[in-house]
Amino acid sequence: MRTIFLLDIDCFFASVEMALHPELRGKPLCIGGRRGERGIVACPNYEARAYGVKTAMPLRMAEKLLPPDAVFMHGSHKLYGEYSERVMNLLYDFTPDIEQVSIDEAYMDVTGCLHFWSGDPLRMATAMKDRIWNECGLCVSIGIASNKVCAKVAAGLRKPKGIVHVPHGWEKDFLAPLPIEMIPGIGVKTTPKLHAQGIFTVADILNPKTVIRSPQSWLAQYLTALANGRDEQIMQYDRIEKSISRDTTFWHDTNNAEFITSTLYYLTERCCKTLREHSEVAATVTTKVRFADFTTLQKQMTLHLPTANEEVIFGAARKMLCVLHPPCRMIRLVGVKVSHLSDAQEAQLQLDITKEEKRSGLHRRLDALQQKFGYTSIQWGIAHTLHERFESSKEGYRLHSPVYEM
Repeated sequence: MRTIFLLDIDCFFASVEMALHPELRGKPLCIGGRRGERGIVACPNYEARAYGVKTAMPLRMAEKLLPPDAVFMHGSHKLYGEYSERVMNLLYDFTPDIEQVSIDEAYMDVTGCLHFWSGDPLRMATAMKDRIWNECGLCVSIGIASNKVCAKVAAGLRKPKGIVHVPHGWEKDFLAPLPIEMIPGIGVKTTPKLHAQGIFTVADILNPKTVIRSPQSWLAQYLTALANGRDEQIMQYDRIEKSISRDTTFWHDTNNAEFITSTLYYLTERCCKTLREHSEVAATVTTKVRFADFTTLQKQMTLHLPTANEEVIFGAARKMLCVLHPPCRMIRLVGVKVSHLSDAQEAQLQLDITKEEKRSGLHRRLDALQQKFGYTSIQWGIAHTLHERFESSKEGYRLHSPVYEM
């Protein structure tokens, strides 16, 4: 029987800022923007959550809920990435079998390493939690179970700083009383459909009168297996991300086509740089716009060949922007996403892409120059126009809304 850990860094973005600025501890804190700015809350700490603030809530709504001493600040994805890497590298001192699923979450199969801890997973988890606090200043919660779903659910039950262990053989009893929406994969669209079928808890799935009706054939099998305490998901090492996206909220609503297009190009550059850093290519591009009335539209296009080239990806993104955005309509937010990712070397083996290789080499050299001398030291003309509107740093422009991976 396996022993799986799910480690979740509590309020990650906010926790990093509190680790760097201890004076913020105990105060409501929102990462995502300053008071009076537009945008959304990327991460509230627990003090802010106590007032009802949630992730993705508009900043101005959060301001109304929080007291005057609450702190609002921009975030740094580069900084958070560095802290994430520190934590993940530390985990390798406990087990080599790690599947990082997001910037602040990782599964670990510790089955082969428990003997170093006298077979006691709680002792191992406590040592892991204490070391992350002592070396990184971050609080974590850990779920322990024989499968990934139970470990994931357990990690969320006693946050922050909690450790929850589901002993082998108790998986079914552990899940049975939980609300169905706590199960990974059951989101805001699926939950009401299951409620309409009389399924409110995991135990309801095993009611003899229950027949799960869904156009998704896998759902009934997945839920029935979980209701019996089973989850056959394997660990995915060297996992390739499903997608990379960047978006930003403008300081003021705008219909300035040049400004919107330049911003879209800059966001596309950021996506493509991440693709190249991960040695990945994308086959699908999605453009998203949110209008002043909060109506959100998006359009998707599949590329002829997978690529990490911003000229190709931006060409597709701009075509979709022209379809989505009537010239007279004011835009609040613009974004781009690349998906259907694959390994760049494997893609090259399947294609005759001499021209693409030359382009890739050029972009990698530009990446290296920008890394050494700063983003604005060398850039394409279409993005250069943004220097009149945004401050810049070595990493790039400081947009109003931080450019987070979604």
